[in-house]
Amino acid sequence: MQRLENGVGGHASKSERESTVAKTPDLSGIPFRLRKPVFRYHQYQRDTNDCGPISLAIAANAVRGREELEGERVAEEMNRFGLAWRAFPYLMFSRIPGWATFPWGIVHYLRKEGIPARWRPFGTVERLRKNLLDDQLTIVMVGEPLRWEGGRYQGWAHAKLVFGHIAGHGFLFVDPAVRRPENPNRIEHHGLSWQREEEFLRQWRNLLRVYVEVA
Repeated sequence: MQRLENGVGGHASKSERESTVAKTPDLSGIPFRLRKPVFRYHQYQRDTNDCGPISLAIAANAVRGREELEGERVAEEMNRFGLAWRAFPYLMFSRIPGWATFPWGIVHYLRKEGIPARWRPFGTVERLRKNLLDDQLTIVMVGEPLRWEGGRYQGWAHAKLVFGHIAGHGFLFVDPAVRRPENPNRIEHHGLSWQREEEFLRQWRNLLRVYVEVA
């Protein structure tokens, strides 16, 4: 989770990830969901603000169907300013080093990896559901950037991948903030987490309903 002040988050090693995918979770009751087993590529962000780079790495690995990108290394690369080209060269600021990741930075990195991607504001539930049916990966950005508690700023933002939806119930995410327990019968064991629809839509709206479509 990208805390705009003092964040939480990290990622698990490859061996740790492999040890947590022995059993596939039962997803039969979810009418709208991805067919790609994106959760198999889950990485845990530990106590970092690297949810953006790690979500990017999860998405890229899921598209390729193999482990290639490590979120921690992606974050280190995105911390550095780079040169990008459109009609002319310009500096690319992918993220504030060690802090917030910009959606255009995620898109820029994925395109460098040869993976088509684009970002847009003002997304809709209908768009997310369409992408689930089309098996297209979507990274959403949610948060409460204007939050204050006891006179102290507690704003935060977070990136995660949409995996499923049950209308009126909530959305299922492959979430880099999820620390996976050992019990394979729990969805958290696979890096998955539910969020109530109303809560998700409020937090997504706070970030202008920004989303990144991958591949």
